[in-house]
Amino acid sequence: MAQTPDNAPPRPEARPDAATGARDGIFLKPAEGELRKEPAGPDAHGINGKSGGVRNRKTESRAPAAGIAASEEPLDVVPTPTPRPEAVPQTASSVAPEKAAPATARPVAPEMGNLAKVSNAPDPSNAREAAITPAAAVLAAAAIEDARMCEAELEKRGVLFTIGESISDGACGVLRPVNIERLSSGVAISSDTQLFCRSALALDRWMTDSVVPAAKASFPAEELAEFRHASTYVCRNRASENGISEHARGSAVDIAAFAFKNGTTIGVEAHEPGSPEARFQRSIREGACGPFKTVLGPGTDADHATHFHLDIAARRNGGTYCK
Repeated sequence: MAQTPDNAPPRPEARPDAATGARDGIFLKPAEGELRKEPAGPDAHGINGKSGGVRNRKTESRAPAAGIAASEEPLDVVPTPTPRPEAVPQTASSVAPEKAAPATARPVAPEMGNLAKVSNAPDPSNAREAAITPAAAVLAAAAIEDARMCEAELEKRGVLFTIGESISDGACGVLRPVNIERLSSGVAISSDTQLFCRSALALDRWMTDSVVPAAKASFPAEELAEFRHASTYVCRNRASENGISEHARGSAVDIAAFAFKNGTTIGVEAHEPGSPEARFQRSIREGACGPFKTVLGPGTDADHATHFHLDIAARRNGGTYCK
C-alpha cells in the first residue's frame, strides 16, 4: 500500500453521492454496522426467489473522521460498477386492476308460472340478479318452446302479429313479446302491444267469443272496428304496492275504450244502468272471466274506474278473481 508523503497537502473531503454511495465517482466501502441499500434489480423485487430491500453489512467506516491524519492510508478503491437495473416484468400483483364495471343483472326470461315475486320496491327494475342454474335453463327452454307453440296457434287463428326481442329488466321482462296489429275477428288494436303470447291468445279468444257478439247484440247497426288499450308491458309494482304487477311480465292488458266504424267510441267507465253501453260492458266483463284469470274494472276500486285490467296470472286450483 503506498504511503502518503508527510508534506503532501491534505486530501479534500470527498463528496458522497447519495444515490450510489460513491465519492467523486469512487465507490466506497460501507461503514461498519451501516445498512447498505442494494440496487434495484430482479432480486430486489423478489422475482428470483431473493427478498430485496435493505441488507445489513458490517464494514469499515465509509467517511473518514474529521481531521484525519495525512499519514493514514487512503481508502481502498473498490472498482465495482453500478449495476444496471433490469426491467421488471409485470405480473398480476404488480399491475393495478382496472375499475370493474357495475354488474348488470341479466335474469332468465320470465316463463309462465315460474316468476319469483319481489318486495314492494318503488322501482322493481334490476331488483335482483339472475340465478342461472341448469334447472332454470331447462325451464327457460320449455318456456321458449311453449311460446313458439302459442305463436303457431295465433297464426292458425288468423291473428296478424309480429314478435319482438325478449325483454329482460331486473325482475321485469317478457319472453318473445307479441305485437298484435289485428285480431282474428278483424278488430284492430291501438297502439302497439308487448304481450306474453298466452295473454295475446287469451285476448283473441275473448274478443272473438265475447266482445264481437256483445257489440252486435247491443249495437246491431254498428260494426266494431278496434279497441284501445291503456297499457300492456310496464315495469312497475301493483297499484296496491303488494308485489310486482302482472304488467311487468307482459301477462296483463288494460282495456280503455272500443271504437266503431261510424266513429262512435265507448269508454270503459260507469254507464247509465240499463243503457246499451252498460249492457255491452257487463257482457264483455263477464266473458273475460275465463280466458283471463283476473278481471278488474269500474266498481272494483278507484284505480280501475276507467279501464278493465285483464291478466292470466295463475291462481290456486285454477280459480279466477273477477270483481
